Amino acid sequence: MIGRYLEDFKIGEEFITPQRTIHLHDITQFCNLTWFNLSIFYDENYIKENTVWKNYVVPGPFLIALALGLYLKLGLYEKTIIALLGIENMNFKNPLIAGETMKTIVKVLNIRKSTKNPDRGIIHLQFIIKKSDNTFVMSFEMYHLLKCRDHNK
Repeated sequence: MIGRYLEDFKIGEEFITPQRTIHLHDITQFCNLTWFNLSIFYDENYIKENTVWKNYVVPGPFLIALALGLYLKLGLYEKTIIALLGIENMNFKNPLIAGETMKTIVKVLNIRKSTKNPDRGIIHLQFIIKKSDNTFVMSFEMYHLLKCRDHNK
């Protein structure tokens, strides 16, 4: 399977990913792997007594990885992505709590061919993470370097 090339995307196009429920063991594995060893992620008594949500929350960096992973599951970048160029404009509004389900809406904001390398170009995407009830969780933008279908055009 080959994904989409840069020219196959259209500005304004939107993609909705499959949903995924995030469980406590997912949060624990992420925190162990990345050394996010704060009480807010590990200490149940601290969480219940000292946090606003009184429950385990998904760390922000994990949300970004999950959103991108759900997008990649669509197969749009298979054998066409070259690199991640940047992440910006992160906006956190609501937490995702252990046991809740998320989905991601991905919108194409801009597309441009490289002037130095005509065989590639940059796609600028907005990721919006929502809970299954459509509550906004967070948003961010990403830039990816993709292959072009025919760089002679």
